[in-house]
Amino acid sequence: MDSPDSPIITRRALVDPAYGVFQIVDCEDPELDAPVPGHDGFSAGEHSVYLHSFQDNVLVRLDLESWQTEPPEPAPVWEGTHTASITLPSGVVGVIELTIGMQEDLLTLPAPGRYRIRVFHRNRRLVGDAYDALFDRFDDIEDPGFRAAKRDLEGREQYLAQFWPEP
Repeated sequence: MDSPDSPIITRRALVDPAYGVFQIVDCEDPELDAPVPGHDGFSAGEHSVYLHSFQDNVLVRLDLESWQTEPPEPAPVWEGTHTASITLPSGVVGVIELTIGMQEDLLTLPAPGRYRIRVFHRNRRLVGDAYDALFDRFDDIEDPGFRAAKRDLEGREQYLAQFWPEP
């Protein structure tokens, strides 16, 4: 039996923050109604949310969690958080990466409907600055050292999206 203190489902994906953004949507009805976010890192529409990265070349980690009720906030290692309500007509969550398309079926919620989504982020500035610093160390982005250093940054910028039914 699931405990209210743990998510009922957890999924993880690496996401391409093309143009510094990616969007969480319903896979069967991907209405792109959230406005492009400013530097605060988050914007919400009726059916989707945008997340903003400070860079657009290093894959970021996105953890998705489904909860039965509002979850406790995780330990204070996160740099920011935002909460919104969105409607997910199918309850199947995906991510739209602007230049690649959609990663489908990342998380299936218990039912279609209205959900609260709380998103945490960390290491946005750290990874953006570290990526920019690679250009001081390497003259060519095709250099094996540049590519290895960039790969080492993948997943260090992190996002956690928690979903629970709206009361």
